[in-house]
Amino acid sequence: MKTIIIIPCYNEERRLPQEEFKAYFGRQNGTEFLFANDGSSDRTLETLQQLTAPYPQAHVFDGGKNQGKAHVIRAAIRYAAEHFEYDYIGFLDADLATPLEEIDKFVRLLEEKGPLLMVAGSRVQRLGSNIRRKPLRHYCGRMFATAVSRILCLPVYDTQCGAKLLRKDAADIVCTTPFLSRWFFDVEIFARLIRHFGYQATVDGCFEYPLDTWIEKGDTRLKTKDFLRTPLELLKLRRNYHKDILRVLSKEKETQNQ
Repeated sequence: MKTIIIIPCYNEERRLPQEEFKAYFGRQNGTEFLFANDGSSDRTLETLQQLTAPYPQAHVFDGGKNQGKAHVIRAAIRYAAEHFEYDYIGFLDADLATPLEEIDKFVRLLEEKGPLLMVAGSRVQRLGSNIRRKPLRHYCGRMFATAVSRILCLPVYDTQCGAKLLRKDAADIVCTTPFLSRWFFDVEIFARLIRHFGYQATVDGCFEYPLDTWIEKGDTRLKTKDFLRTPLELLKLRRNYHKDILRVLSKEKETQNQ
């Protein structure tokens, strides 16, 4: 099975962990990478071109002007659909808070627990794991997750972890139209899977994988103003998806009762 991992990049010239990528490229394990430049104002594009040049499994996609992570990931998925053959496609944050080694586990889960639509990383602090996250962000994340669970009607623990791998047809479906939210598009991925595949199919087809390692990096792209916009973003997502999800749930219940 062939896998493509998208790495969204915005002004990553100085913080991109190039040596970690090079070490992983050298393993030749069948995973390809598509580095997606989101209109960086520094030399990120040149850095990516230099990094990928020696490796046939590493590619660069230039998304044009900066429009945010949601836009560039969607654009990169659509670009990959036109230019590559693959079975699974997903994304990781460029700072590698989720280590590259976790990719292999995601692929195994999709193959062994199939048919799955998506494997999503989950930052669960537990014995035997190495999850390092600032307490304030952790507690804010738990409140956010509670609100999201109500919108989606799903018992999802962590929608916002920047590590996900989807089956190709599922990725194509969720990227049909632009995402509504610049930062919280991960919530929309779950919502769009429910709208297309159904509620129970999404519950059965999505697997939250508790990451063994996730280390928060110092340079977060989410600023205070972004957190202040969170309630409005959640309201927008609820307005656009919640009724559709309830409608899907209602239809499935009616079918079961017939």
